[in-house]
Amino acid sequence: MIYNFTTPDKPGVNEVGGKGFSLMRMTRAGLPVPPGFNLPVGFFEPWISELRSTPEWEALQEALRGGDDLSPSTDDLKAACENLELTADQREQLDAALTSLPDGALLAVRSSSPEEDLAGASFAGGYETELGVTKETLPDALRSSFVSAFDERVFVYKREQGFATDDPRIAVIVQQQISSERAGVGFSLNPITNDYDEAVVDSNWGLGESVVSGQVSPDHFVVNKQTRSIVEKSVGGKETSVWLQADGGTAEKADPRTDELSLTDAELFEIVDMISRVEELYEQPMDTEWAYAEGELYMLQARPITAYVPLPPEMRTEPGEDRILYLDAALTEGLTTNAPISPMTLDWLFKSVAIWANPFVGPVEVPADGDPHESILFGTGGRYYMNLSQLLTLFGASNIAKLFGPADALLGELLENLDEDRYRAREPVDALRWSAIARQIPRALWHSRRFIGDTVYGWWSPERFYRRYERAIADAEQALKVSANPNMLLNAVRRKHDAIMGPVLSEFSFPALLVYFYYLWRLNRLFADEPEENQRLADTMKTGLSGNEAVNISMQLYRLTRMLDPEEFNDLDSLTNRLENRELPEEFMAAWAEFVEQYGSRGPGELDLSNPRYGDEPRLALEQMSYMAESTFDPEKSQEERVANRKAAYEQLQEKLDNRKSRQLERAYGMIDMMGGTRDTPKYLMVLANGAFRRRALIEADRLVEKGRLDNREEIFYLTLDEVSAANADPAYDLREVLAKRLPFYQKLKQVDSFPHLIDSRGRIGQVETPQDDPDVYTGLGISRGTATGRIKILQTPREKPVEKGDVLVAYTTDPGWTPLFLNAEAVILEVGGMLQHGGVVAREYGKPCVAGIQGVTTKLRDGQKVEVDGTTGVVRLLE
Repeated sequence: MIYNFTTPDKPGVNEVGGKGFSLMRMTRAGLPVPPGFNLPVGFFEPWISELRSTPEWEALQEALRGGDDLSPSTDDLKAACENLELTADQREQLDAALTSLPDGALLAVRSSSPEEDLAGASFAGGYETELGVTKETLPDALRSSFVSAFDERVFVYKREQGFATDDPRIAVIVQQQISSERAGVGFSLNPITNDYDEAVVDSNWGLGESVVSGQVSPDHFVVNKQTRSIVEKSVGGKETSVWLQADGGTAEKADPRTDELSLTDAELFEIVDMISRVEELYEQPMDTEWAYAEGELYMLQARPITAYVPLPPEMRTEPGEDRILYLDAALTEGLTTNAPISPMTLDWLFKSVAIWANPFVGPVEVPADGDPHESILFGTGGRYYMNLSQLLTLFGASNIAKLFGPADALLGELLENLDEDRYRAREPVDALRWSAIARQIPRALWHSRRFIGDTVYGWWSPERFYRRYERAIADAEQALKVSANPNMLLNAVRRKHDAIMGPVLSEFSFPALLVYFYYLWRLNRLFADEPEENQRLADTMKTGLSGNEAVNISMQLYRLTRMLDPEEFNDLDSLTNRLENRELPEEFMAAWAEFVEQYGSRGPGELDLSNPRYGDEPRLALEQMSYMAESTFDPEKSQEERVANRKAAYEQLQEKLDNRKSRQLERAYGMIDMMGGTRDTPKYLMVLANGAFRRRALIEADRLVEKGRLDNREEIFYLTLDEVSAANADPAYDLREVLAKRLPFYQKLKQVDSFPHLIDSRGRIGQVETPQDDPDVYTGLGISRGTATGRIKILQTPREKPVEKGDVLVAYTTDPGWTPLFLNAEAVILEVGGMLQHGGVVAREYGKPCVAGIQGVTTKLRDGQKVEVDGTTGVVRLLE
C-alpha cells in the first residue's frame, strides 16, 4: 500500500496524486529529490469509511446537493476527523516505510490529492503541508493533511473545476526534510511575459515556505535560458525567513542579510539548468520548488504551470531565430471572443472569407491551416491570428493602430508602443510586395465597381437605397432561417449560405456601413474644435439609434420577463421544464415562439458553432431573464429616452451653429439616424447562418455517434469540415485518432483566463507599462459618458453569476450574448473594447458609463470593491 519514491512500481496519479506521482517520476529520472514515500489513497480508506458513517458526512452531502453555504458542514466534518486514529495495519506499514529514511530525520508531510497539481488544475493553497515533523508527531501531521481534503475552499474549487465532490480522495507524501540555507521557487517560463525562453527564480534565506506562502518579497531573477544571460536581478525585502529546528518544527526570524542577494550567479544558473531538465522531462512549462542545503541543490516539487498561454508547434520559431509577432484577430471587432474557438468554427470562418473579400478582389481562398510563418491570416491554436510581422513590412505600427484603435483602445495603445524593429519581418511575402499590390489594384477596382456604385448611391439617394437595403436584409434573413436539407453535405450548406449572404453584404450592408461611418467621422470633425458642451451634445446624437440587434434582444427578453411572475425565476429548473412542456401562459408561449423565430440562433459566444443558442437551450434565455426579473431598468423606456435626447441634442446644436455648420449637421444627423442600425447587421446575418449550420452539423454528429465513430455529438465541432467529409467518404477514417491528438491542446486552452492581443513565436505577450501614480486610480479610455458608483462584479463568462442592481460589470470583452447583463449594471469596465466595439455601443445606448482599455483589469479589481466609474474621462477610482 505504500510506494517508495525509488520503487520500480508505477502507481497511477489516481493512487498517489499528482504531487506524489511527480516526485517518483523525477526520482527515476535522476533529479536530486530528497528521499521519501507515498501513502496512497487506499492507505486512508479506513478513515474515509469511518467518516462516511457519521452524521457530519451526511450533512455535508446535503449542503453540496442544495448549493448551501459549506463552511458549517465542512467545519463540523473536520472536527469529527480529530477522533481518527491509525489502525494497527496502518501503523505497521508506516513503521516499515520509515526504515527507508535516515534515523532521526525530520520529515515534510504534504497532501497529494489525485486532482492536485495536474495540467488543468493546481489546487494551489488548497491542502496542508507540515514541516519539521518527527516520527512521534507524524500521526498528527498525517491527520492534518488528511483533514485539509475537507476544507471548504477545496470543495469550492472542485465545483468550479468540474470535479466530483461526493468522493473525496487524498494521498500523502512523507519526505525527508531538507534543512536548507536558501530556498524558493522557479518557473521554466516567465509567468508575467509568458516568454518560453525565460526562467524566473524567487529566493529567500532558510526554507522555501516564506516564498511559497507569499510572506516575503523575495529576491527575484529572470534568466534567458537560451543565451544564459541574466535579464533581471533584484534584491527583495526578505522581511522574514523560516528555519528548521533541530528538535522538530520550524521557527520564523528576521535575517540580517536583507540587502544581500541570496543566490550567486553560478547557483542561479544551476537552478535554471535543473528547472530546464524538469521542463524537458514533462514536455511542458513547470512550476518548481528547490532548496540548497550544505552546498547541494535539491528539487522538492514540480507541477505543470496552468496559467499560461500555450502556442501550437506550428506557430513557434526555434530559440534564437527571429521572432514572429501575431495579432489575435479574435479579440477585434467582429468575433470579440475570449474563449478557444473550435476547429470547425475556424474552418467555417476561413472557408466563408470569400463573402467578405470577393466583392473587392474577386474569387479568393484563405485556408485556415495556412503556414503561420508566411500567411497573413490563419486559424490555429484555437484562435484567429494575423501575422503582424509581415504587415509591418508594409504599414507602420501607428497606422495599424489607427485601424484597430476605435474598436479596441488597449490594442491601439499596444501598437503605438510596439518595438517595430524587433518584430518587422526581414522580407515581405510576395502578396505584400508593393509591386504585387500595384498589379492587383486594377483587378480590385474592377471587382469593387458594384460596391463603389452602391456606396455612392447610398450617399446620393439614401432613402431609396435604404428601402432596397431593408428588403434585401429581410429576404436574406428568411432564406437563412430555412433549415438546411439534412442530406446536404456540410460544405454544400456553407456554400449555400455564402451565396445568400455574399450579394447582400457587398451590395447593401457594406455600403450602408461605409456611409454610416463616414458621417460619424464627419460629425466628429464638425465638433472637434467646439466647446465641451457641444461635443457632449454631439455624442448624444450617436445614441438612441433604431435597428441595433444587440439592443433589440434585450428589449425582447425584457418583454418576456414582464409576462411572468418574478417568483417564477427562483427555480429555473422548474421554469425550464414548464417552458419545454408548454405549460406557461398562452400569451408568453406565443411571444416565446416569436423570440425563437427571430433570435433562436443567438446566445452567449454565438459565433462559435460549439456553443448552444437560445433556440437549443431555453434555459440560456431564462437565466438572463432572471437577472431582469427584479430590475428597475426598462430597456424600452431607456431607448425611448435616448431617441428623445438625441432629437433634443440636435435641436439645441442647430440653435448654436452658423448656417454652414447647420447644413452639415442636418445632413450628418439624417444619415446617422437612417444608417445607424446597420452596424450589427453583418454579424447578425453571420449568426443566422452559423446557427443554421450548427443545426445541420449536429444532425451529422448524431449519425456518426450512432455509427460508433464519435463518443458524443459535441465532438464534431473539434473536427474540420474536410475531416467530416473524409469520414463520410471513408468508413475506415479514424475520427477518434484525430480527436485524441487535438483535444489535449484544447484542454490547455480552456485554462487561459485571457488571450493576449499580441503574442510572439516564443510565447511573449504584448504588454503596456502604464504608470499608476495613485494606487486607487486606474485610467483607460472613456467610451460612454457619465459617472456612476457601484460594487465590482467580475465575470469571465456571461453565465458565471448574476449582475444585480448596484453592480459594476467588469469583463475582459463582451459580445451580444452579454447585453442583458448591462441592464442592472451601474457601469461597465472592459479590458478589451473601444468606441465601436459591442460593449461600448450597448453601454452608450443604455446610458451606462463605460471605460475600456485597462490592461489586467479583471485581476487588478476584486468582487465587492466599491468604485466610481467616470466614462467621460476614462477614470476608475477605488472608493474602498
